[in-house]
Amino acid sequence: MSDRWIEVAPRVWVRRLQELDQTLGLVIGDESCLVIDTGINAEAGFAFATAIREKTDLPWQVAYTHDHFDHWFGTSAFGESAIWAVGDGAHYIRIGDEQRKAWAARYRREGREEDARRIARSALVPPNCRVNGAIGLNLGGRTVVLRQAGLAHSDNDMVIEVPDAGVLFAGDLLEHGAPPSYDAAFPYEWPQAVEYLLSWKPAVVVPGHGDPADYWWARAQTRDLAEVARMCGEVSQGFLTEEEALAHNPFGEAPMRAALDRCKALTPPPPPETTAPAAQPQTPPPPVIVYDVFDYDVDLTR
Repeated sequence: MSDRWIEVAPRVWVRRLQELDQTLGLVIGDESCLVIDTGINAEAGFAFATAIREKTDLPWQVAYTHDHFDHWFGTSAFGESAIWAVGDGAHYIRIGDEQRKAWAARYRREGREEDARRIARSALVPPNCRVNGAIGLNLGGRTVVLRQAGLAHSDNDMVIEVPDAGVLFAGDLLEHGAPPSYDAAFPYEWPQAVEYLLSWKPAVVVPGHGDPADYWWARAQTRDLAEVARMCGEVSQGFLTEEEALAHNPFGEAPMRAALDRCKALTPPPPPETTAPAAQPQTPPPPVIVYDVFDYDVDLTR
């Protein structure tokens, strides 16, 4: 598969990439356009920016769906612009530097030296506009909604709604053709967050990886996310064994194991055991005196 455009609604485009089966977005208004995620490194970002200029010459703004490297390491190719995200800039720089080192090392272990160099030399461009709750962004004749998604695939997920076109860019909250990643996820909250985001029944749902799909596909995957959450809860309560959960979940053994491990990591440790105070010597209670005989007379005639 080569990189290609898919128009999912009038002036709403999806860029499908061969690398990591990734899906980026472009929403065009009358006065500006919104770029949704930018790719895995500066060179991928430059290729994406060049492809966008084939569609429009309007000024752009950028939105990060979350802080995983493949969604924002290409931003240096876009120059100065407004960059929207839920997490703040300091968070992005810290976690971006960690991811850049880890992925460069991983590429070298896999013998992909050039890929390691590409990611190592990609400048990190943190967001400069923070989204807290929801923000309506006017592109000129079209308003898109940047919405904080709460704890789900990560702790800083954001989706982009295009109400006039019936399109939802879901980031990695949903994936088409691959199981969801639970490595930094919140398995119990994830399905609830997606269920809420689908409440307006978007006609087109664009995942972070894989082809765009419809509302009913997204709803089915949300049910699978809920099943994983339910099974994690049953394992923690002893109703299921881990082996049963690994064998009978909707996504396969590896994602289920990651979900179980993540639930364990998020569960607070039990309170420390306290030593009972030393028993005090018991003293007998004082005697109870019951008076059942009156020693005086009552004159009822007075």
